[in-house]
Amino acid sequence: MKIFHPINTPLAGANLIEASAGTGKTYTITGLYIRLIIEESLTVDKILVVTFTKAATEELKERIRHRLIQAKKAFTSGWSDDFFINELVEKHKDSVLVEQRIQNAIFDFDNAAIFTIHGFCQRILNENAFETRSLFDTELVSGQDAFLQEAADDFWREHFYRMPDEFVSFAVNKITGPEYFVRLLTKKKTPDIKVIPELKKPTLTSLDDFRSIYKRLKKSWSVSRDRVMSADGGLKDPSLSGSIYGSIKTKAKQAAASKRDMAISSLAEAMDRFTDIKSIGFPLFKGFEKFTATKLAQATRKNYITSSHEFFDVCEALFEKSSDLEAEMETYLLYLKAKCITSTHSRLSVRKKNSNILFFDDLLIQVRNAIVHGDGNDLATVIRQRYKAALVDEFQDTDSIQYEIFIRLFASRPNILFFIGDPKQAIYGFRGADIFSYMKAVQNVSAKYTLIENWRSNPSLISAINTVFTRVDEPFVFEQIRFEEGTSGEKKEPLDHETSPSLTLWYVDAHKSPTASKYMRKSEAVTLIAKAVAGEITRLIYPNQNSSYDPESGRVKAGDIAVLVRTNKQAHVVRQCLAAKHIPSVLYNTGNVFHTKEALELKRILLSISDPSNKRLFRSALVTDMIGVTGKELDSEGQEPLWWEPRHEHFREYYQLWHSYGFIRMFRQFMIDEKVRARLLSFPDGERRLTNVLHLAELLHKESVETNSGMVGLVNWMSEQRKAEYTESEAHHLRLESDRHAVKIITIHKSKGLEFPIEFCPYAWDGSIIKD
Repeated sequence: MKIFHPINTPLAGANLIEASAGTGKTYTITGLYIRLIIEESLTVDKILVVTFTKAATEELKERIRHRLIQAKKAFTSGWSDDFFINELVEKHKDSVLVEQRIQNAIFDFDNAAIFTIHGFCQRILNENAFETRSLFDTELVSGQDAFLQEAADDFWREHFYRMPDEFVSFAVNKITGPEYFVRLLTKKKTPDIKVIPELKKPTLTSLDDFRSIYKRLKKSWSVSRDRVMSADGGLKDPSLSGSIYGSIKTKAKQAAASKRDMAISSLAEAMDRFTDIKSIGFPLFKGFEKFTATKLAQATRKNYITSSHEFFDVCEALFEKSSDLEAEMETYLLYLKAKCITSTHSRLSVRKKNSNILFFDDLLIQVRNAIVHGDGNDLATVIRQRYKAALVDEFQDTDSIQYEIFIRLFASRPNILFFIGDPKQAIYGFRGADIFSYMKAVQNVSAKYTLIENWRSNPSLISAINTVFTRVDEPFVFEQIRFEEGTSGEKKEPLDHETSPSLTLWYVDAHKSPTASKYMRKSEAVTLIAKAVAGEITRLIYPNQNSSYDPESGRVKAGDIAVLVRTNKQAHVVRQCLAAKHIPSVLYNTGNVFHTKEALELKRILLSISDPSNKRLFRSALVTDMIGVTGKELDSEGQEPLWWEPRHEHFREYYQLWHSYGFIRMFRQFMIDEKVRARLLSFPDGERRLTNVLHLAELLHKESVETNSGMVGLVNWMSEQRKAEYTESEAHHLRLESDRHAVKIITIHKSKGLEFPIEFCPYAWDGSIIKD
């Protein structure tokens, strides 16, 4: 392990800096940036800085600008309280020349080349249209839901409409319909993903034999039904086990029928449906195996003769052939899944080219292809002349295409390249990270460094984490991703240092479950743990049971605490348990605002306003939580017309406002007249509800202005957004309500990059591949 030294590390070649969370990645990048300006005499437009998100880009810009100003002051005064800048002052004695370079960088900082990876590629395509063979005036589309849905629908029509009915029935039971392929395509995070193994188109060789046997079964059932269901050699025969076919004993309350009678009657009805003229005979119904000769032999009681009949032998043959056919269909469905991923890529390429549009990933692919093929060397030379150094932040989120772009452009001398990232985070694929690209980078860089000083966590937590992960030889599966022990950059005491250790491993007592014998049910464990977490948070916030919550006190506050969960369902369970303890909490949801209850209610209200004479729509709007009319009040319509008519008049006024002045004018008046804000805030999750309503109103206003949608058009657009299962538009992602004095409940993936004084991870065990 080679520890990174910010002052003395050579600024040359391709370098990799591995940095765990809290070890100062951003601090390191800003330090390298200043050194490139001072020691390499580079101007800000010659230093390329690339990170993953727009938010991170803005933060980097602000942090770099601040460090430049800090450095300027230090060289002027001869001293700085920043250790790194102070060393720079000591290292470079010609302060006048250095000051001038830093001052020029500050003056020219608006030209700084700090981009997201997609922003960088878009700039390359725009400025080098001929070299990259890009079309002019290409539209960049952020969301591709409609295109994926269209591609999935086309794929379904082409590959399922002409397939045998048996296969279609099997497929619908397995994957529902085209929506499955939309979800499958959405999971394709890496643009040039390769599906393995490559399957040849299989054939359903067992289908003809299956149909032949099924035809025999239908014929046999029509003449053998009574015998098969009888107590003399049939399924009601006393020789058969009661635990499998039902007990033949009757109870006093059910003297007319035994459990055997009811079970066999149910099986007979299932066989009737299965052999009906409208049935296709596949897949077999649940319990079909009880008609087979093998099952009857297994179920025959000791010292009894097994029931036999030609029908049972036919069922045996069909059952065996069904297993063969199902295995072939599984293979064929797997083939179609792989084909969907590969064929849809070319289909989308043609569609995008004809429409002159690009998705974000297309920016990367076009730049990579332009560098690798054709006149790539000329393009690479132009880019290298423009940028003499490149700093790639969050490198663990890089896929193979991004890696190839940077390594081809900047890895060779005299250019300078630094990859900065956390190898342990490369195991997450949710942002398109490719762990193999990371491992490839490790092998190909000139030098590899590590940041080990952690400036975020207190020393005892760092020690605990070291203890946990060093007890395993390869804690991150791959040998190339090592766990390097961290050290503390500075001493930080835990908030509740008198009673709480920095890391607690908490075990559940299974005997607390009233139904547990050996194992506790997962659903019970989720609830029990959530209650325990709520109890511990209560202890931290209210050490004295008689004290009230004081957000200004120096003790632990609700806002200091985060609970990291795996699923949204777990998040809601935790929130309910916290609410029972009167502890405020907020959900960091990653969902679509159009999939919320508020979106459904607002749609009903807008439908009613757009058609105020429709009484059914009007009633539906009134009973929403946003308006709050009760069922009792609805019943009083006939008795109290004076109460009813003014409300109806309001909706007619909203219609006129919307028609004359547009959506947002009407919506503001609606919020005031119906007192929506106060009503929503009266609910326990009122801030969440109000945030969603205002967010929806903003999106609807934007759509109505941009497309000049009328009432019907806007309502239809909202319906389409509600139907969309996935969205790539950040504008549609749920926003966070006020969280200053509330416990944050966050999914593990959403928590990436955030930090909190105290964290609970109650469901880290969930999803483990270790079954016992």
